[in-house]
Amino acid sequence: MKLVEKAIIFAAMAHKNQTRKGTETPYVTHPFAVGMMLQGAGCSEEVVAAGILHDTLEDTEATYDSLVKEFGAPVANLVVAASENDKSLSWEDRKQHTIDGLKDASMDELQVIVADKLHNLRSIRTDLEEHGEVIWGRFNRGKQKQHWYYASIVKALAPRKDAFKLIGELEKEVRKVFGFVEL
Repeated sequence: MKLVEKAIIFAAMAHKNQTRKGTETPYVTHPFAVGMMLQGAGCSEEVVAAGILHDTLEDTEATYDSLVKEFGAPVANLVVAASENDKSLSWEDRKQHTIDGLKDASMDELQVIVADKLHNLRSIRTDLEEHGEVIWGRFNRGKQKQHWYYASIVKALAPRKDAFKLIGELEKEVRKVFGFVEL
């Protein structure tokens, strides 16, 4: 079985019965969309698989060792890079850690992280259009903090914008959702 097909099955089982924040949408639609976005951007099979698996360590019972066994260390390490590993930290500290890590991230790591954030923002925009500002109540932090987080990611990625087309798409999405990038 191909790596991506295996990742789809693994993610579907791992995220079974989970839904997206504040919706009835099956959670697995998010990692699938991230993987397909990466595939459409011409990323490697390992990056696509990691995109599909990117939330398994953070949000399911899956372990690093199980990912290594099923998909190999390179894919498992990409999943680790896209995960918030220390849930004991505050929301702000976890997000700052993600932002700070972008400058040293490999291109493969960056691709998974950017596709994840881009799909999250596109989902937020769709929900905003459908339900209005009330959607910000679904999140651990409201609109202002979400704006800070996504704008900070875009700013951190600015020097690498030409290296991966989805970085430009992420910047456009931040502008659509929040109106501007600069804070």
